[in-house]
Amino acid sequence: MTRAPVVIKLGGSLLSDPHDGRLQRWCERLAGEAAGSAVIVPGGGAYADAVRDAQTHWRFSDDAAHRMALRAMDQCGLMLCDLFPALVACDDIDALADHCAAGRTPVWLPSRRLDLSTDIPRDWTVTSDSIAVWLAARIGSPGVLLVKSCALPEGDLAALAAQGIVDPHLPQVAARANIDVRLAHADSPF
Repeated sequence: MTRAPVVIKLGGSLLSDPHDGRLQRWCERLAGEAAGSAVIVPGGGAYADAVRDAQTHWRFSDDAAHRMALRAMDQCGLMLCDLFPALVACDDIDALADHCAAGRTPVWLPSRRLDLSTDIPRDWTVTSDSIAVWLAARIGSPGVLLVKSCALPEGDLAALAAQGIVDPHLPQVAARANIDVRLAHADSPF
């Protein structure tokens, strides 16, 4: 029996500086020596920030913003796969394990599956953090690693949510799914 891959969320903040090397180091490792052991969930980065800004300006619904933010994650995922060709874009949950079994590292594009889903709240209480945990529960993953660029204080998920380090929905979805969630700083070793 094959062990399910770990889900690794690469925060959108890793995309902010292409010259600092952190994103490159994580992607090269996941596509190289760790290939097949993980599924990458991309953050929305500047694309999600653009959705937030547009919603503030135009005042469209949280539901529309949620759907747009899912597409922001897809855009970041497609960019990662173009920059690191050993990564494989995948929007089919059922195909993720097959990619890993074949020694490839898939980058999950969530909009196809979650666009109209009511499995998770459709507002800004949910970010790619909770979406990574949601995915881990669906594929039987042993855990989720959230890679962040910010300082990581001590504390449980509720305390980290209160500080804005993870999204407000994450403690609930992780507890309900019984998924082990760990955080790692982008500069830390994999």
